[in-house]
Amino acid sequence: VLGGTGGSKGGSRFGWYAGQVQSRIAEALRKHPKTKNSTLRVDVRIWPDTTGRVTRAQLASSTGDAGLDETIQNSVLNGLQLQEPPPAGMKLPIVLRLTARRPN
Repeated sequence: VLGGTGGSKGGSRFGWYAGQVQSRIAEALRKHPKTKNSTLRVDVRIWPDTTGRVTRAQLASSTGDAGLDETIQNSVLNGLQLQEPPPAGMKLPIVLRLTARRPN
């Protein structure tokens, strides 16, 4: 689910980091009032800085709901503080597919 890592050295390190990023985003989606009960599937690109803060986020696809798209991009992803910065040599943006189902 991570772009730019196929066949390159450190792929497992990048894969581990992508897993950490996905966990942090999932937590942020569960906590945000407009996304916590949403069902969605969307591809996103994020650019974290050297402190691990997401300074740019872009939806590569749509949830089908413009308001939800805007919330995910601008309220959940932009400014999100990740647990750590990306590993040295990791190509940006990080490309992820986010999926969520409405809780029972």
